[in-house]
Amino acid sequence: MKLQAAGKAKWFVYQKIIIVFVLFLVPLISMNIWLNYKGMSITKHAILNSSLAGASFYSKQLDKEMYFIRNLQLQLLNDRDLQKLSFRGSMLENYEEVELIDQVRDRLATLLVSSEYVVNAGVYVEAVGKTISTMSGVTATPNAEMQLITSMMTVKPKPSFYRSGDRIFLIETENNGGVCSYIELSRPKLLEALGQIAKLYEESEVLLGSKELGTVLTTASDRQESNAILDLLDNQSIPDPNVPEIKRMNGISYFVVQNEVSSLQLSLIMYVNQNEITRPLSQFTTWFYTLFIIAVIVMVLYSFSVNLMIHRPLSKLVKAFHMIETDNLNIMIESRTKDEFHYVFNGFNNMVQKLKNSIEENYEQKIALQHSQLKQLQSQINPHFLYNSFFNIYMMCKVGDSDSAAELSQKLGNYYQYITRSGSDEVPFYKEYRHALDYCEIQCIRFSNRIAYEYEEITGVPPSISVPRLIIQPLVENVFEHAFEDGMMEGMVYIATRYEEGKLRVTVEDNGHLATDEMIEQLRDKLAKDSKHMEKTGLVNVNNRLQLKYGPESGLFVSRSSYGGMRVDLIIKSGNEEVQ
Repeated sequence: MKLQAAGKAKWFVYQKIIIVFVLFLVPLISMNIWLNYKGMSITKHAILNSSLAGASFYSKQLDKEMYFIRNLQLQLLNDRDLQKLSFRGSMLENYEEVELIDQVRDRLATLLVSSEYVVNAGVYVEAVGKTISTMSGVTATPNAEMQLITSMMTVKPKPSFYRSGDRIFLIETENNGGVCSYIELSRPKLLEALGQIAKLYEESEVLLGSKELGTVLTTASDRQESNAILDLLDNQSIPDPNVPEIKRMNGISYFVVQNEVSSLQLSLIMYVNQNEITRPLSQFTTWFYTLFIIAVIVMVLYSFSVNLMIHRPLSKLVKAFHMIETDNLNIMIESRTKDEFHYVFNGFNNMVQKLKNSIEENYEQKIALQHSQLKQLQSQINPHFLYNSFFNIYMMCKVGDSDSAAELSQKLGNYYQYITRSGSDEVPFYKEYRHALDYCEIQCIRFSNRIAYEYEEITGVPPSISVPRLIIQPLVENVFEHAFEDGMMEGMVYIATRYEEGKLRVTVEDNGHLATDEMIEQLRDKLAKDSKHMEKTGLVNVNNRLQLKYGPESGLFVSRSSYGGMRVDLIIKSGNEEVQ
């Protein structure tokens, strides 16, 4: 039969989703608007934090550089040659004085090149009445340079730095004024450092100043603007240096970042027009609303297209699969388009037809395949111990133990007759059990001095029960091959049977010491896994045969024996009351 498209009156899950989407669209828009403004706020704070980090970095670098210069100046004052020149200046011979002055000049030259902020470094030594400078050389006092330094040192209390017009100096004295060190800082280099911070934003300015000194340096063309920013900050309590402030001046809001340059006891302040930061965000808002409206229109068109091109063909395909689930394979899907669904529908029709053919073929081959697999598994048992048994008979004859040789020959003949007998794949359980006991007898004759076995007689097992051939002997064989050490005395094998409620159990245990917990766990995992690509001998062979015939609840199960060795339980469980 053929399937047609669904009727118009039906409500599909797809249509319900569209309705729910429309119902949630209005609060979703409101939430998106809120998220937009929230995102703008977060972005703005991120930008401010970035500017704060940049300003803080440059201010710390400047502060470290000033501290570095001051430390070099203090080291210069403690220089041994300079101290010697100060204390013994009047007693030195001309040659020794010139030599010390040259060494001091070398130290000053080193200080000059140590930092790009230093334009001149000099010392005044009262004992020799001279100034030594990188700019003017060695000059007798009084001179213009010393007069300038002396005039600035009258400022009380002692400031962190001295100013003369636009020139900035660091001045330190030693030996009660007997030695005076002075360093002139480069104003252009300081302005260049402030300019690096101002480059963070196009409309930002940076100043260096304090309440007492006003604006010392500024990148702004109008110094009054910088002074006004200082006044705004001075009227407030000291702000948190890690939090930017918003100050309003002349109708314009400014973000203000303040950092301390402790080496100069000044504040480094960056201020930027708020509009410069928020302008890109405002443009983003406009684009947000435009794109959101476009997205709504696209969603409506997309919903209609998906319903027409995908939802309806899928509905036909889903309905067809539902019919297959009811085992109705007489079905075909009619395709009226030439798109990908045409290929899918044709593939579905071909799949249904092949599925019908495959079910019929598999049903016919199932029993033949199962019988073949049982034959293959059974034929793989290799009684390799026969070679050793023949050798034992030979040795018994050589030593004259004819009775043991005759008994072993008889047991070996029965054993060989059982495993080579053709006929049915199944035998009565008592014969299979007897065969396993014959195998034990053979092994115990061979190892009569150190290995024995105990077994329970069959009780409660119906005589009519049949089982696959050669399923118990491999369990006992595994004990003799892997449970006992060479030379072990008093090795025992315990065999027992039990039958109740349609479940037959055969238990084989030993008292050997070779089976570790790890080996038992590995064997348990090996029996539990799919063994199509594993060896088909021994315990795996038996387990495969039982599960193939009786299902996954049957098979072999290994554990630790109460006698100290390993325990193997062979379980055959059938849905019927008796195992047939």
